[in-house]
Amino acid sequence: MGLKLASTIAVTALFGLMYAVVFVIGVWFLPSNFFGLMLMIGFTLLIVLLQYGISPVIIGWIYKIEWMPFDVYQSRYPGLADVVQQVVQVQGIKMPRLGIIHDLNPNAFTYGWTKNTARIVLTDGILHYLDEKEQNAVMAHELGHVVHSDFILMTVVFAIPLVLLTIARWAYYTARFSSWRSKDDEGSYIYLALFAIAVLSYISYYIGFLISMIVSRIREYYADKHAAEVMENPNALATGLVKIAYGLLVDHGGDLKERNKSSIRGLRGLGIFDPSAARGIVASSMTTSGKYSKNAIQAAAAWDLFNPWAKYYQLFSTHPLPAKRIMRLNEQCESYGIKPEIDFSGARKIKEEQAGKSMLDEFLLDVTIKNSPTIVFAAMGIVTILWIFGLVGFIGLTVLPTLITLKWLVLLWFVTFYLMGFAVILRTGFMYKKGHDPQTVLDLVTNVKVSPIRCVPAYIEGEIVGRGAPGYYFSDDLYFQDETGLMYIDYRWGLGIADLIFALSKAKRLVGQRVRIKGWYRRGPSPYFQVSVIEAENGRRYKNYARSFTYVWAVLAFLVGALLFWLGWFVL
Repeated sequence: MGLKLASTIAVTALFGLMYAVVFVIGVWFLPSNFFGLMLMIGFTLLIVLLQYGISPVIIGWIYKIEWMPFDVYQSRYPGLADVVQQVVQVQGIKMPRLGIIHDLNPNAFTYGWTKNTARIVLTDGILHYLDEKEQNAVMAHELGHVVHSDFILMTVVFAIPLVLLTIARWAYYTARFSSWRSKDDEGSYIYLALFAIAVLSYISYYIGFLISMIVSRIREYYADKHAAEVMENPNALATGLVKIAYGLLVDHGGDLKERNKSSIRGLRGLGIFDPSAARGIVASSMTTSGKYSKNAIQAAAAWDLFNPWAKYYQLFSTHPLPAKRIMRLNEQCESYGIKPEIDFSGARKIKEEQAGKSMLDEFLLDVTIKNSPTIVFAAMGIVTILWIFGLVGFIGLTVLPTLITLKWLVLLWFVTFYLMGFAVILRTGFMYKKGHDPQTVLDLVTNVKVSPIRCVPAYIEGEIVGRGAPGYYFSDDLYFQDETGLMYIDYRWGLGIADLIFALSKAKRLVGQRVRIKGWYRRGPSPYFQVSVIEAENGRRYKNYARSFTYVWAVLAFLVGALLFWLGWFVL
């Protein structure tokens, strides 16, 4: 909903590079005074305005969108067109440009310069998986961003932290480079003041960034509220969010245990699943009412509501977590005299059955394992700083940094790098567990005890129905469907050129094919499945080397450690 992840990354990377170049030029060639700072702020704002001006054009280039006149759109999608026409007439805005991305990944977004130059894009997935009310609610949500002028508002909101970052960097580099030129007392006070300004500005930038995330999430709530007002039914968007965010499409009789009784799953486990019948089975497993298993929805939402990782991701996310949005929509139901269709009253019980009263211990273990190499490095860094300032000695020797104590310091760094290497290996073993068992999307999404670090190794079988970023030419990720639901497939393995080659030459070929994927299910903030191997129905195998690539850091740590051992033992 409103996601432009791929385009945001591409556009942000482009302008981030431009900002970096301008900043380096400014630091070296502009005067180190107030006038130079004003010029740097001016250049920053100019880049923001340039990004605002050409981003819609870039998005139009990197997405494959079928644009159509309103009369053509109306003839194809009369329900959606009626919603657009209603909002346009009530709000007195110009008709937005309407487009479709032919991809079954259910998604929608809007972009433009003002409310009168808006473009609204939906994917085939929205039309395929959502019923008519849900489709209209999605369109009303996107129109909410238009009528609220979120294009302009969010440009201003995100510009403020960037200006603070510019001040922080200018103050830091001005103090650092200027300190080489002047050594008198007055100069020292100036440079200390500049460093203080840099620190305060960095802190302000970080706070401003978090505030901008809050503002962005509030705008999403407002767009949700607009959808409820247009539809006069908050449930329409709430049920649509269940399908889009959690990928839940089927009714399993109200009990999670029913999923284990599926004859389809049994056939799949025996390896005699008929790929040619996949579409028919998926269609027959969906109920005409569009209702879902209450337990399944609550188990999927329990992660958003109770897993500590959800709170972490919420801080840095432009969108509220799906369960939070649904709860807000449920609160609005009373205003329309209707009962919420999505009920989370049993989510806590499901979470406690799976994970106990608290998940804080697992979260802390995950964080420790994730950052273990950094923790080892930081600990030794502190020891080194203390040694430099004469506050610690080694092997009972003098605290002064003599060649003897320097030797032991270097040897301690040798041990540190080897510990970092082993920490990387242990982290990889924890994050990429073995023992892959057959699973369905429903099995995975309803697992509360999962995180970006704590995975579920599994096999899933179904069809690739779209790309991870629908319509995006450079999307290396995919979108998957089995007989129980939808899942984002993460193919990235960390080497940009390899990911790009896969995106341009192989990802498109996989769309529409039956596949068997081995990998690791993770969560955060959306459910996704990280690829180890994709086996396609045409006999091709696509291997991912993300797990192997992590060992590169261990090898580098061991090599640096060996160099330090040679330096400390034989040279010093």
